[in-house]
Parts: sequence; structure tokens; C-alpha cells
Amino acid sequence: MTNLQQRLLTAAVGLPLVILLGWVGGWPFAMGAATVLLLAAFEFVHGWLMPSRPMREALGHLSTVAIVPAAVAGAHVDSRFVWMGLGFALVLAALGYAPTQAFGPRKPLRVYSWCSVYLGVLGATLVLVRDAPNGREWFFVGLLSTFAVDTGAYAVGRAIGQHRLAPRISPKKTWEGAAGGYAAGVVAVLALNGLFDTGVGSGTAFPLAVGLPLAAIGGDLVESWMKRRMGVKDASGLLPGHGGFMDRLDSVLFVFPLVYLFLQVRVL
Repeated sequence: MTNLQQRLLTAAVGLPLVILLGWVGGWPFAMGAATVLLLAAFEFVHGWLMPSRPMREALGHLSTVAIVPAAVAGAHVDSRFVWMGLGFALVLAALGYAPTQAFGPRKPLRVYSWCSVYLGVLGATLVLVRDAPNGREWFFVGLLSTFAVDTGAYAVGRAIGQHRLAPRISPKKTWEGAAGGYAAGVVAVLALNGLFDTGVGSGTAFPLAVGLPLAAIGGDLVESWMKRRMGVKDASGLLPGHGGFMDRLDSVLFVFPLVYLFLQVRVL
């Protein structure tokens, strides 16, 4: 199969599943999100600690990366599970950045800490948004607007992109593409807010429209930077044609904390 055929087949299977879980919500959504983020956590640990080794060896770190799905699924029960994940991350960071190896090698501890924050704490906001009042609508506003940013950036960058945005991190990204993605994101948030009837007006949603595309672009760049540091092209090959789960979650992990914050400050 060609790469395009693999991408289309993976999307044909994965996208309807994401839409179904987002529509149903509740425990099915929470457990689905926890499973995806657990797989992404294995990619994170593998990329930082053993990028040249087989992916299956990352399974040996399950006892620690289990913090991620615990925080994500637990958020459906009580938001304090997210604080629990952050607490574990701070303990691991304290041990990992301590000027001693009395607790073992420090790099794995640092990796576990950042994994818990990046995929556990940030990832849990997917569940918190979906569980909020009108959460189904806000979930799809956030998700589809993120898709719009990615699509706009790709289309405009491919058509007229000339000036490199961050050549040392991601040589193919351009300022023109970023501008196209930003404009597409602003329009998408405002249009989808009306389409899904979230219960708030365009004026209330405008700050989200301004900030969401920046979060999406920033999340994409952060994951690109991580892959550069890891020395890998894709987070894994778990999603044929798309790379890994981290590659699909990069923008989402920065967008949904912003959506959750927006709901807390401007809506709820």
C-alpha cells in the first residue's frame, strides 16, 4: 500500500471512532482517551529513552506511565485525579533533577515527569471539556477547529509558503502556512460555535477564536522539537501513514487546556 492509501485507511477507521466516542461521551470517551494517551505515553518514553530499540521494550515502563491513563480516565470521576497526576509529576521531577543519583538514573525520572504532565495533565482536559455543560458541542468545536488550523496551514504553506517559520525544528513549516492556519482557525471557531449552538455568542467566543489557532500551532512546533531531540521522524508507526499517536495529538494537547480554561473563565 502507498503512504496515501495507508493514511486514508487509518483515517477511515479512526475518525468515525473518534466521532462516535465524542458523541457518546461518559465512560466510553474517558476510557478511549485514556487508551490513546497510554499508547502515546509509550511513544514518549520510547523516543526519549530508547529510540533505537524496538517499541515493545517501552512496555517495561508500564508501572510508571500508568500515571497518564489514571489521570485521564480519573478526570471523569473527579478533577482531583488531574492534580494527582501533577503531584506525581512533581515528585518525579524533584528526584530526576536532584543533584544525586541515590534514587537511580535521573533521566528516566525526568522523562516520566514530563510524560505525566504532557500526556496526563494536558490530555485529561479532553475529558474535562467533554464532561462540561454542552461538552459534546465544545469538544467538536475544539477538535474540528484544530483540524481547520492544520488543514489551512498545510494548504497555504504548500501553495505560497516561502519563509521558514522554524527551520531548525520543522523545515517545511512557513510563516505563510502559519498565517493561513491561523485565519482558518479563527473562522472555524466562530463558525462552529454557531453551528453547534454552544449557547454563547460570537463575542464571548471571540477570545477562544483568537487563542486556539496559536495553541494549535504551538503544540505542533513543540512536538516537532521533541522529535528533533529524540532523533526520530515519527513518534512511532502505530498509525500507518500517520506516524504515531503523539503525531496526531500534538496540537490537541495544547488546544484543549485552552478550551477548558475558556469554559471556566468565560462560560461556566
